Amino acid sequence: MMDTVFTVYKLIILYMLDRAEGDVTQGMLSSFLLECGYANFVSLAESYDQLEKQGLVRIVMRGDKKFLHLTEAGEQALGFFGGQLSSQIRSQADAWLIENGRQIREDREVSAVYEKMTSGVYEVRMSVKEKDVTILEVKISVPDAASAEKIAGRWKEKNADIYRYLIENMF
Repeated sequence: MMDTVFTVYKLIILYMLDRAEGDVTQGMLSSFLLECGYANFVSLAESYDQLEKQGLVRIVMRGDKKFLHLTEAGEQALGFFGGQLSSQIRSQADAWLIENGRQIREDREVSAVYEKMTSGVYEVRMSVKEKDVTILEVKISVPDAASAEKIAGRWKEKNADIYRYLIENMF
């Protein structure tokens, strides 16, 4: 019975990655599975681990977020076993992806990470991508971790304004 439950969790994750047409954060996928009552934290952690060990997904860290990437093997597995997902689960997943599509895109298209350099300053690297093309990339050096963290945190809310400002003032 437990293997069947994990199979359903894994199929839902593969289905959502396929339908999202790109990487999705583990947090977003977990939100769906937890909100809908399909899984608990322990079973989700095990499902993600199994998917990665089986080569069906690749987990990629970007800043402080874990993104899941559907591999070719994951696509094939979904092709073979995806029919086992009920139409109700598919409909619920599709509706959730539409409702949360903007957040999913922002998570994968807007990033800000910082690290301490050998010189002792912190470098904040911020970028905005659109369909895998980097449209804006900015690096700033700051004297301390608190400043770097604050800048990285504000990038999500301010990147569009900064992009607009640069375009308006550079042309």
